[in-house]
Amino acid sequence: MSSRAVIAIVRGWTRLYTWRLPAAAREGRRAEIESDLWEFQQDSHSHHRLNPAVHTLIRLLLGIPDDLQWRTAHASPRGKTLRIAAALAAAVLLLAALGILDLMRTRRLPLPPVDPRPDVSLTPSALQPSSKPNR
Repeated sequence: MSSRAVIAIVRGWTRLYTWRLPAAAREGRRAEIESDLWEFQQDSHSHHRLNPAVHTLIRLLLGIPDDLQWRTAHASPRGKTLRIAAALAAAVLLLAALGILDLMRTRRLPLPPVDPRPDVSLTPSALQPSSKPNR
């Protein structure tokens, strides 16, 4: 998955959990997230340990509880239904992100080792066929 797609997911999530808030709180939070995304993109050239798209997706997933807490702190008292909808949306987003992470992992599995041929010299002599017939 590309960084553009992950950034679009972050923006979509931000619009979802800030939806129907007072304009000042909504626009302030969206600007804060945009600033954070911009700063991360500018600094991502110096971070080679993790793919920037994966890093952003992990930050999104780990930040969902904080986003929901921020939302409830800025929601009106009549917003219980909206909080439930936001929690459900977060659950759907989390499941989608986990699905995306699953799609990103390698599908080639290593082949199992070839079984070595049994060593017939270690077979007990009682199990080996005898040349003398039993009478």
